[in-house]
Amino acid sequence: MSAEGINGAGDWRTRVSGDGFVAEVVVSPFNQRLQVITYAGPKLPEMIQALTEESSGRGFSKVFMKAAPADQADLEGAGMAAEATIKGYFGIDEPAVVMSAFLNEERRLQPVLAQQEDILEAITVRPPDASVPPLPAGYAMAVAEPADAEELAALYREVFASYPFPITSPRYLVETMASHVVYRVVRDESGAVVAAASGEMNLEYRNAEMTDFATLPSQRGVGLAQHLLAALEADMHEREIRQLYTIARARSAGMNRVFYNRGYELTGTLVNNCHISGRFEDMHVWCL
Repeated sequence: MSAEGINGAGDWRTRVSGDGFVAEVVVSPFNQRLQVITYAGPKLPEMIQALTEESSGRGFSKVFMKAAPADQADLEGAGMAAEATIKGYFGIDEPAVVMSAFLNEERRLQPVLAQQEDILEAITVRPPDASVPPLPAGYAMAVAEPADAEELAALYREVFASYPFPITSPRYLVETMASHVVYRVVRDESGAVVAAASGEMNLEYRNAEMTDFATLPSQRGVGLAQHLLAALEADMHEREIRQLYTIARARSAGMNRVFYNRGYELTGTLVNNCHISGRFEDMHVWCL
């Protein structure tokens, strides 16, 4: 494994195992959490105890995982809580339950919960509108290629003060383009990249997270995110990806409105799940 770990952000993957369980996890110092990628074995309470001890020993404050519904009761008995559901994650009729364990009370706190609730109320008071306005004159959208990586990374650096994954690294963008991520960009009349987003595919389970949406502040309000989402949905359909979802910043009225209008359903909120734009933030889960 390289010194950068699995994604250039200092994260790395490791295995935590014991008598009756094994879990593959991503260790994320930047997000101060352990994320379970896969797990197996009958002794789930023992697994959660081992994971929380591992996380606590590193000074982290959250463990989270996408679990099978059949395991929810055992995981709750071990101190985890269900925060959201991802419809059809494991199969057409097989959702995932996003379970979390908090290792300190500060990570549980939601100081702007009322503001987030007001945002949702303002969004959902009207019926969804899936229409996509035309791109501004002279603008064009395309699937990003490796040659676009430097400019795409620069866009992400300008939009986000921090991000849970290293999308500001051209190397990371090129590597993920080659494996499991479709990036799309919008260029203005001068040819400059002014907005972007991606579809991150789980090729084993045929689902995708619609993510990495970014628009320059000067370009907001003309529907570029709607264009990107509609195009990425078509890209995923062409690749026979059957289930789409997103994890959107709860403080972002614009992005939550985009997914609501496209017919996505709010299925839960992940509390202080990741470090983005300079702080830990709650993330809403929306499923199509």
